[in-house]
Amino acid sequence: MPNNKRKRVAKIKGKEKAHPYSRKARQIARAMNTESLIARNKSDRLNMAMSRGQKLVWFRDNLDEIEYAEVPENTGEDGQKIKWTMYELGQLVDLYLERHEEELEKIDEKKKLGRLLTPKEALFLENIKVERNEAEMSGLEVPDLTDKELVEFLRKWDGDVNSVSLIKKIRCKPASAQETKDTTPAASSSQNQAIAEITGLSVE
Repeated sequence: MPNNKRKRVAKIKGKEKAHPYSRKARQIARAMNTESLIARNKSDRLNMAMSRGQKLVWFRDNLDEIEYAEVPENTGEDGQKIKWTMYELGQLVDLYLERHEEELEKIDEKKKLGRLLTPKEALFLENIKVERNEAEMSGLEVPDLTDKELVEFLRKWDGDVNSVSLIKKIRCKPASAQETKDTTPAASSSQNQAIAEITGLSVE
């Protein structure tokens, strides 16, 4: 007996005349469910790739936003940085985690005025809390800037989502959470306090 379960809806003959309770109607329903599942999975993969792509674009655009201690072997002849230490990468992670500071301040002002948060704002705060906890517990997945070839590739990358999988990534904790003798104060402590005041929850 031929297996009709894998047929696409467009390939099913006589679908317009199918009786609602007939075998063909069930075949059409199965095909529609399969196509819907495939489309949903494709959409989920695309959204995930776009989310990762946005993070990579941020790192590409902010590579030179911090003044790092000069390390000759990590600097090119033109003075441009060609390689990061894990601590320096952690400094970038700290900066990345602070990218929504302006939005947080607006929400904080709204709370002080006694106004209720919208579901979107509540979700926004929860996502920030989850992201920060992930960063400090296991590290965020970020481009591997300790690899010179990857740095060169990232600087030239045009942001194409299809290239996201080609960019090597590692997990890195923010510099403020790394064990280091560096005396630089934690850049994210003020944001942690702001989140705690808004949500009523502490960010470890």
